[in-house]
Amino acid sequence: MIKGILIGLFSVSLCLLAAPAAAKVLIEVDDPVSDDVGDGDYVYPADTAFGERGQADLTYCKIEQTDDALVFTLGFRNLADPWKVGNRLTFVAIGIDKKKGGVEELGHSAFARLAAPAEYVIYYGGETVELTDAEGQLLESATIVSVDIDANTLAIRVPIDEIGKPGRKWRYTIAAGLQDDYGGGGIGDFRLVNAEAQQWRGGGGDDLAINPNVYDVIMPGKSKTLKKMIGKGIRTQSDVLGNYSLEENRLAVLPYIKK
Repeated sequence: MIKGILIGLFSVSLCLLAAPAAAKVLIEVDDPVSDDVGDGDYVYPADTAFGERGQADLTYCKIEQTDDALVFTLGFRNLADPWKVGNRLTFVAIGIDKKKGGVEELGHSAFARLAAPAEYVIYYGGETVELTDAEGQLLESATIVSVDIDANTLAIRVPIDEIGKPGRKWRYTIAAGLQDDYGGGGIGDFRLVNAEAQQWRGGGGDDLAINPNVYDVIMPGKSKTLKKMIGKGIRTQSDVLGNYSLEENRLAVLPYIKK
């Protein structure tokens, strides 16, 4: 009987040792609902596919570290599947800044720069995910995305052996807009925001390809932090996304969050 008890205890001990460690939450941030207005007056394209809108409206962000991956879980006001082929309306870019240097401007027609130049950028659109390096070059990656339309969430899992173990000084830029795959499927780009909304173009920007095609961004928690990142006079998300100038050849600069 005692032998059986010892064997049982040994088996339980092995199970406990083999159990995977719980994910460690690095950052968890709520984002205001219905602030997907870009520089203050962005509107969605007119086509009925966008329905009640909200496909570019971030509501929260959670960054977790597991034994083998960095996981970004993003919440949205209203993910949609209008053509019954999966999420084809939302576009996301996530910059990961590890050290000095890195890519300074987001690609895929974001028309925005990074306050924290990134060694890696994750792009998601059309249920496809890409990982690029500090030169903006596409990497072969086992990064995966999981989308839950009903729960209005998407989770992006990046292997740690591809990007390194997250450090305390890592900084993350998280921006959302609308996806445009140009009718060809695949990841596509940020959908353009023009001066006037059209069937497949947003409105509230300009027609000179200088305004960011970003509707929402995860913001740092303190205005002093934002001032340090971007500069004087920048207090709100609308200030951030509206701080561009054709005359000065200046793109809007996106802020970051950190642990």
